Amino acid sequence: MREEHDVPLASLTTMRVGGPAARLVTAETIDELVDAVREVDDADEPLLVLGGGSNLVVADAGFPGTVVRVAYDDVTVESDDLCAGVMVRVGAGAVWDDLVARAVG
Repeated sequence: MREEHDVPLASLTTMRVGGPAARLVTAETIDELVDAVREVDDADEPLLVLGGGSNLVVADAGFPGTVVRVAYDDVTVESDDLCAGVMVRVGAGAVWDDLVARAVG
């Protein structure tokens, strides 16, 4: 788990807007994600959970609390049945375009 301070959020949103997060924690596993959210929740601090950054507009003033960025991007094929299709479990940090390319391939 990586922690940074005063990180501009613009580079993490698809619209490329947004001021700094007071604290940015990057979680690369499910356990790190749970631990980070639990820590912020226990401290009763403002929390924003960030996946790929689409559908998110952040003010120029930024976010005064902790942003937990989900970088967990594993793709697990749960079932592969020619008649019923394929069921996959995708981490919230996965890049949509990469997932689509993999599915098409």
